[in-house]
Amino acid sequence: MQMVTYQRLYNILREKIWNKVYVPGTKLPTERELCDEYGVSRITVRHALMLLEEQGLIERMQGRGTFVKASKPKKIAIMDYAYSKSMKQESPDTMRKLITRKVIVPPRDIASSLSLLQNEECLYFERLDINSGENLAFDQVYIPLEFSKSLKDELLTRIDFLSIWEKNEPVKLSFVKEAIEAIAADDFSAKRLSVPIGSPILMDTEIVFDKEERPVAVFISRYRYDRFKMVSTYFLGNSS
Repeated sequence: MQMVTYQRLYNILREKIWNKVYVPGTKLPTERELCDEYGVSRITVRHALMLLEEQGLIERMQGRGTFVKASKPKKIAIMDYAYSKSMKQESPDTMRKLITRKVIVPPRDIASSLSLLQNEECLYFERLDINSGENLAFDQVYIPLEFSKSLKDELLTRIDFLSIWEKNEPVKLSFVKEAIEAIAADDFSAKRLSVPIGSPILMDTEIVFDKEERPVAVFISRYRYDRFKMVSTYFLGNSS
């Protein structure tokens, strides 16, 4: 989907704020000046400024103008792909919110990944991770009904969900198959993460297996690219 004009202007101004072209406390050009500089309409400028304000990057002061409020936020380091452990260390104030929970017949690709029968149902839920009022990440989770009978809502919102899951259900987790890719935010992801449509985001798909090598869950997580980085350590074999 093509990025609309106000989203492009938002990205330009955001990058200038992050790169200290506009430092915190700086007064931004007026709406008319931005219209002239970028050749856009006033309504386009207002939409872009509204997005910047929603992200906490600027502050509008009546009678004074618009001022830069914050610099580029620090990225949260996900160490060795361990999201839960990393969030506890890097962003302990992050709150996880349950958006939806229901029993569904999953999409065909998810059913295949979980080895479900045709029209077999599973538990589906979505969770949103929030810090200081900012949406950082969200995930979609699919778990077969036989492994989710006693999962209450408050358990689903735990950052350490996997360990809690093992304690409450007859499942012993063994390994995960994971794929991470960069994608453009569609309308659904953009709304969840409060970013413009077309913004780059990271998508992480995990299939969790138990000790009998049965697939017992699928997690599809999406992260804001500007708030996360993946960091890993690996050992090299003897090359001699």
